[in-house]
Amino acid sequence: MNDWLNRLNLQPQERRLVLGGIVIVALVLNYWLIWPYFSEWSKLNADMAKVESRKTVYLGEINKKALYERQLKDLEKSGAGEVLEEDQDNRVTSTIFTQAATHNVTVIRNVPVGNPGATNLFFNEVARSVELIASEGDLVSFLQELGTGDSMIRVRDISRLRLDGSQTKLQTTLTLVASFQKKMKAVAPPSKPSTASVVKPKGPPPVLGTNKPVKK
Repeated sequence: MNDWLNRLNLQPQERRLVLGGIVIVALVLNYWLIWPYFSEWSKLNADMAKVESRKTVYLGEINKKALYERQLKDLEKSGAGEVLEEDQDNRVTSTIFTQAATHNVTVIRNVPVGNPGATNLFFNEVARSVELIASEGDLVSFLQELGTGDSMIRVRDISRLRLDGSQTKLQTTLTLVASFQKKMKAVAPPSKPSTASVVKPKGPPPVLGTNKPVKK
């Protein structure tokens, strides 16, 4: 820098003006080109933290692969997957009344509900609307027992929760849904076209208009 200034043959005061101008230009360039990106540093750190968090979650799920495979095999072997489709509704109704009797729950109404809309390639869903009366503790025990074991029944909706006529118990309407595993049908391999040989007639073809074969 000094050599460059010496070549310009500037006076000391002129040198100070040139250096001051260079500093001002550098500050302006920093203000336009560098300082606006300082705020991006915090955003970059936040994005990196999100990526690391997602990475941890994904690795955790990958490590659970063996557990999920065992659970899938257990579901495939469970009784819910072996219920015939025509018996599924009866199975749900029987389970509801059995658990209701066990937990002192009075079932007033138990009617089927249309397709709940969640039936997919792997599971059928059976839904029923159940109106019942029970004490608070019995109702909780009843719902907990429905969700355990092979029944796979869960509560999709609770409506009209109120006190019954005696003002001592709860009366409500539940939408109960049970999932049943579908039996996958084996796909037959495509049949191969017949390779039977075609028998060719011996001798020359007959002449058109006659029934006599052409003489050799």
